[in-house]
Amino acid sequence: MHRRSPARALAAVLGLVTAVTVGMPGAQAGDRSPLVSAVTGIEATTTQLTLAGASWTRTVGTVSGVVDPREQVAGLAGLPVDAAGRHHYTSEFEVLAPTGATRADLVLVEAENRGSPLVLGALQDLTLPVGSPTSPRAINWPPGLGNGFLQSVGVSYARVQWETGISAGVPATAQGIGEVITRDFGRLLEGTDRGVADRRGLPVFGASLLAGVSQSAWFVNTLVDEGFNADPRTGRRVFDGALAVDGTGNRLAINRLAGTAPQQPYLLPDGVPVTIDQLLTRHRSDPLYVDVANYTDFYRLRASVSDQAPRRPDARRYDWPSPHAGTSFPDAVVFGLLRCNDGSVVPRNPIDYRPHLRTLVTQFATALTHPGAGARRALPPSALFELTAAPAASATFNALPGVALSVPRVDPDTAQPLGGVRFPEATVPLGRPLPVALPPVSTRNILDVCGNWGGWQPFTAGELATRYGTVDDYLARYAAAVDEQVRQGYLRAEERAPMLDAARAAFLSAPA
Repeated sequence: MHRRSPARALAAVLGLVTAVTVGMPGAQAGDRSPLVSAVTGIEATTTQLTLAGASWTRTVGTVSGVVDPREQVAGLAGLPVDAAGRHHYTSEFEVLAPTGATRADLVLVEAENRGSPLVLGALQDLTLPVGSPTSPRAINWPPGLGNGFLQSVGVSYARVQWETGISAGVPATAQGIGEVITRDFGRLLEGTDRGVADRRGLPVFGASLLAGVSQSAWFVNTLVDEGFNADPRTGRRVFDGALAVDGTGNRLAINRLAGTAPQQPYLLPDGVPVTIDQLLTRHRSDPLYVDVANYTDFYRLRASVSDQAPRRPDARRYDWPSPHAGTSFPDAVVFGLLRCNDGSVVPRNPIDYRPHLRTLVTQFATALTHPGAGARRALPPSALFELTAAPAASATFNALPGVALSVPRVDPDTAQPLGGVRFPEATVPLGRPLPVALPPVSTRNILDVCGNWGGWQPFTAGELATRYGTVDDYLARYAAAVDEQVRQGYLRAEERAPMLDAARAAFLSAPA
C-alpha cells in the first residue's frame, strides 16, 4: 500500500486538506464515478550512471495511457477512441533515480520548455549546444550530468513530454491532453495510479515537485489553474509542490483557457496575469507553490499585475534582480538569429539566479519530505520589488491594453531594482542593467523573446577601484552580502564559495 507522503502530512498540519467533497475534473452532472484516465503501459530502457560519486539509474522510454471522455479537455470529443470511449496516447519520458531504490523521497518533475529540460540544466550547470536534440530518447547528456547538485541533496528527476508538436500524444486541437499526461505521469511516479503492472524498475516516490521555467512555468500555472493537479480518483493533490520560475501569473492559450481562439502552447494574447491567490483556489489539491519574477519580467510579462504577497501560508512570491534569460545563449543567436536590439551586439545582464534556484529546490525538499519543518520555516518570506509607475509602451516596455502596469523602482546611481530578494550582485553591483530589457519587447509571437535578455553597462576597472578599492575590498563586501542572504534564508551556505570565485573573476575582467 502506498505510504502517506510527508508532504501530504504537512498539508494536513497546515489545514489545507479538507473533508469537503469536490467534483472531479470533467465529471458530468449525475456521473460521480472516478475518471479512468491513467498511464497504462511503459516501454523503457535503463542505463547505469555514476553521478556525484554514487550509482544512479536513467530510465528512458515511452508511456502509454488513456484519457477518459469526461475529462475537461477542449477538443477531446473529436479524437479517435476505443470501444470504451477512451482516447489513447503515447509520450516520451525520462527518470533519474538512485540505483536499486524501490522507494525514494522526492522527485522533481520538469515541465519541458519547448521540449528542453531547462530546469535540470540550470540546477546542474549543464549547457547543451544550441540546436542539439533535447528529447528524452535523443538527448546526449555529458558524463556525470553536471555539478551533482540533485544527487547531493537526494532529489530524483523526471520529465514527460506535454506539448503539441513535441509529444506524439498531444494533438493541436486538444492540447489539454498534455495536462492529463503530466498529471497521470505524476500519479505513476507516486504510485497512486495502479494502471501499470510493470513499473520497469521505477521507484515509488513519497513526494513530487513540478517545476518549469518561462513557457513551462506558464504550463505549471495552467495545470494548477485548470484543476489538473487533482487526482481524478481522490480529489487530492498529485504534485505536492509547484515551482514557476518566470511564472508571473501567466498561463498558456491551451485547452479551455484558449476560449474560442486556436490553441497554442504560448501566452494568452494580451492575457491578464493572475495573482497567486487567484491561481490557488482548490485547497484540497493545490500544491505548495512558489512563483518567481525576474527583473525583465516587469518589462515584458506584465509581472506587476501578479506582484502580491499571497495570503496563503503555502505559497510565496519572490522577485529577483536577474534577467529572465542569462548569457548561455551566444551572441550569434540573440543578436544574429533573433535580431534583438536591431542586431547590434551589446553586453548582456550577467546576474545569475542559479544559486537561488538551487536554494529553492533544497527548501522544497525540506518542506515536502520533513513535515515538521513546515512551509512557513522551510521557505523564507515573500520578497517583492518596490514598484513605481510604468513608462509608456515602447520597444523596451510591453504595455497591456486597459491595465495600469508598474515597474520596479531603481537605485539612482546603480540602476539596480530596489526591494525583492537582495542578490549580492545587486547589492554591490559591477555594472548597471540598462536597458532593462532588450528591444523589441513583445509577447505577440512565440519567437518574440528578445525582452527576456537585459542590457548591461559594466563599470570600468577605474570605476570599480573608485567604488570598492581592491578586488579583496570588493570581495569582503560581496561576502557580507552573501552571508546576509544565507542568514535570511534566500541562499544556502554551499553556494558561498563558488559565488565568491565567480565574483572575483568578474571584478578582474572589468573593461579598462
